[in-house]
Amino acid sequence: MIIRSLILILMLMSCQSGQDKQPRPSASPADSIVDSNAGSTKTVQDDDRSNWQKPSFVIQSLGDLEAKTLADIGSGALGYFVFKILGQTDIGKLIAIDIDKEAVRMLNILKDALAEEKASKLDIRLADINDPKLDDEETDYILIVNTIAYLPDRINYLKALKSKLRAGGKIVIVDYKTKRIPSFVDAPPYEERVLLHIIEEELYEAGYQNIMTDDTSLEYQYYIAAEI
Repeated sequence: MIIRSLILILMLMSCQSGQDKQPRPSASPADSIVDSNAGSTKTVQDDDRSNWQKPSFVIQSLGDLEAKTLADIGSGALGYFVFKILGQTDIGKLIAIDIDKEAVRMLNILKDALAEEKASKLDIRLADINDPKLDDEETDYILIVNTIAYLPDRINYLKALKSKLRAGGKIVIVDYKTKRIPSFVDAPPYEERVLLHIIEEELYEAGYQNIMTDDTSLEYQYYIAAEI
C-alpha cells in the first residue's frame, strides 16, 4: 500500500510541474483519488483499510453534508477521509487540518491536481497541536480519526472546539480499541491508545451533550459522536 501511495504521489508531482503555465482542467487524472458515488472506480483509497475502517459507515453517520462545512482534524498526507468525503457527498466545504508540514504539502499537491469543482471545496490548513486554526462558528461538523490520542491537552482542546461549531454542530471521534489488532491494520501500540470511556468522560467534562458511543460497528475501532 505504501509503495502504491508513493507511486501516485510521484506521478502527481510530475504532472504538477507543467500546470503553472496552463489553466486548471475541468478534470484531471488525480480525480481518481476521489471515490465516485457509484464506487465503481478502483483508486489508491480502495485498499485493505476500507475493509476494516468502513469509511462509508463513518461518513453516513455524520448525516446530510450537502452545503455544509466539515473540518477533518488530522487529515494525514493522503487525506484518507478528505477525498472520500469529497467524492461521496455534496459537501459545501471541507477543511483538511494537520500539524505536519509535509502532510500539508502533499495534500496541496493532491488538491492542485483535482478538478476545479472539487478543489474549490477543499481548504487545507497547517495547525498547531493545541490550535486547529478554525474560526468561531466556522464549521458544522468536526471529524477526528486516529488523532485524539495524540492531543496533549484533550479536555481544553475539546472545549475550544465547541466554539468552532455552529448551532447544532456535531463532533465525531474514531480511534483504536485497546484489544489485540492484526498487524495489517498498522494500529499504534497500546500505550498510544485511549480507552473509549475516557474520551466519553472528557467530552462530558468539556460540555458536550447527546453523546453516543459505538464499539461494535467497527471491528478494531470505536466511534463517538457528540453535539454542542
